[in-house]
Amino acid sequence: MKSSPHFPILLGIFILLLGGCSLFSEEIFLEDGKNIRILFDEGLNEDPRFRLPKDANGYYYMTLTKPGQNIQRISMRLLDGQKIVDTKCCGPRQKISWESNRFWWILAGDTVANITKTYFNEFTGQLQYSNLPPLINWKDELVPTINSSSYTDEFTGRTSTVIAPIGKMKGDTLTVYARYYHSISSFKKSSSFFTSAGSLEIVDSVKIVLR
Repeated sequence: MKSSPHFPILLGIFILLLGGCSLFSEEIFLEDGKNIRILFDEGLNEDPRFRLPKDANGYYYMTLTKPGQNIQRISMRLLDGQKIVDTKCCGPRQKISWESNRFWWILAGDTVANITKTYFNEFTGQLQYSNLPPLINWKDELVPTINSSSYTDEFTGRTSTVIAPIGKMKGDTLTVYARYYHSISSFKKSSSFFTSAGSLEIVDSVKIVLR
C-alpha cells in the first residue's frame, strides 16, 4: 500500500502547533512592587558619627547650631523584600523624590554667601587671602529645607539627601518624606520587552524635632 504523500506535511504542522503552544504558555512575570519598602538608616544616617538621637515616641532630634543653614545628611535604602529593587524597566537604580514641610524666604538684597579667594604669593612664599564682594540675592525666593531628588546605589539600594533647616526654626518639627514611584510591568523571562500596567506610589516619612 502506498503511503499518503500528505503525512510528512501534516506531521510537520502538528509539531509546529505543539511548539507554538509551549511559546504561548510561557510564564508571565509581574513586577507589582507589593514587597517594596523604604527603610531609613539607623539615626537617619549610615555613618555612626552623624546619626541623630531618637526618643521613645519615634521622633528624631537635631540641634541647630547656626543662624543660617544647618546641614544634615539623611540616608535610606529601597528594598524589595531583602534585595535591592532591580526592575525590568529601569534597572537597579531608582529615583527617590524628597519633600519636607518647612521652607524659608531669602529676600532681595540678602547676602547669599561671603567669598574668600585663596592664592599663593610667589614673592612672599605664603598663602594670601582676599575677601571678594559678597554674593547678593536679587529677588525674593522660597527656599526648601531639603534636596528634592536622588538615585539609589545599584549595589546597596541606598540613597541619601541633605536637609538644611535654619536657626529660626528652633522648636519646629521637620517632617521628611521619601517617595518612590514603581512602574508596574509584566514580561516573559526570556524576553527583553515589558508591558507597563500602571504605577505604584510608595512613601514613608520621619519627624525631626529642631532644637
